[in-house]
Amino acid sequence: MMQVADEIVTILTPVIGKGLAQSAVTMQCRKLGVLPEDLSQENIEDFSLHFRKVMVIFAGDQVADEIVLKIRNIKD
Repeated sequence: MMQVADEIVTILTPVIGKGLAQSAVTMQCRKLGVLPEDLSQENIEDFSLHFRKVMVIFAGDQVADEIVLKIRNIKD
């Protein structure tokens, strides 16, 4: 994982732990047909929309919305 994916893992780690964060990012990328190292501003919106659904299960709507906002604010 590189850059954007690493930043997403950093955002998620306090909420779901580092191992689960890394797995979640990798799995979500697979679903989108993107390698974690290829996450960029072009696909971060799709990633965050799909990932929100997963985060709601783990952390609820409010935390999921906060995480999605942080993910969308990542700069390449």
